[in-house]
Amino acid sequence: MNSAVSMPPKRPGERWQLPPTLLPDGEATDLWIADGRLSAAPVDGAEILPGRFALPGMVDAHAHVSVDGSRPAEGYRPLDVADATANLAALGRQGVLLVRDLGAPRSVTLDIRPLRGMPRVQAAGRVFAPSGRFFPALHEPVTPESLVEAALVEVARGARWVKVIADFRAPELSYEPAVLRALVEAVHGAGARVAAHVQWAGVPEVVAAGVDSIEHGCSLDLVTIDVMIAAGMAWTPTLTAFSQPLPDEVPPGRREVFQGILDNFRALLAPAAARGVTILAGTDTAGTVVDEIRHLVAFGLTPTQALRAATTHARAFLGVPSLEAGGPADVVTFEDDPRDDPDVLARPAAIVLGGVRIA
Repeated sequence: MNSAVSMPPKRPGERWQLPPTLLPDGEATDLWIADGRLSAAPVDGAEILPGRFALPGMVDAHAHVSVDGSRPAEGYRPLDVADATANLAALGRQGVLLVRDLGAPRSVTLDIRPLRGMPRVQAAGRVFAPSGRFFPALHEPVTPESLVEAALVEVARGARWVKVIADFRAPELSYEPAVLRALVEAVHGAGARVAAHVQWAGVPEVVAAGVDSIEHGCSLDLVTIDVMIAAGMAWTPTLTAFSQPLPDEVPPGRREVFQGILDNFRALLAPAAARGVTILAGTDTAGTVVDEIRHLVAFGLTPTQALRAATTHARAFLGVPSLEAGGPADVVTFEDDPRDDPDVLARPAAIVLGGVRIA
């Protein structure tokens, strides 16, 4: 199972000095790494990491590492623990050092055991949806009456998040608002959080139920965004997933729907960011975090805002420190400035996870 993890051997007591320019904001700060953590005090014997720019380990805030979506025409295919583990290791080699996995068939992400070089993971376990309201291969239906109990089982197994399919291919909500509110209250009481897949016009009702993050949010508006800001909710638009070319056989009406989704994202993203909503970079089952950063910029964010969505803002929302003294030493370095060209993000000079250089 570890054959997918390729990295230099661990050296006891690795000590490093970070490049002088910290991203995403470009401030100049001296930081060192010792004993797996960052230090503001100089560390004797530290080597200087390659590169001129240091970025907190990137975050994929909406991933499905146990789902193969590479052949859309054939449908989604569930993967086992070994394949999901290999996918996580591959993300680590890209500089993605924190992953929020939002739904795994058969809850396989809760069975993954950390390996050296593998990103930190906040897993949601199984996806919750009633019969006919999600892809059949990817979930076991859960009735409204069983939803709270089933979700608490996942939390008891170690899920940090509960993923609910609040709507699916139709504007009607999959679960009544009262059921969603009961879910949120129970999950919060158990110490976990709720992420809601919601694409259509019912998004204000889902937000009112008190979920912690809106996934996709194709029909969001600025009024609902303001409610989310007041409640501390985040938005993961997953732009790359919606920007994939549609198959030739897709009927014109569906093409118009997708174009409307993209138009709304393009109109909403910049003003939503200006208002202060937390935007997260997430890939769903399409592309890479670097692709998502490119799309965030193309749809209206500044390069710095897009980098924050994949680093500092995402880490803060998930409760994981960025590059600060005393925090975990999760850092990716680059020779050139990715604010000038996002393609730089695909060419890291060094990757350090938990103080150990893995690339």
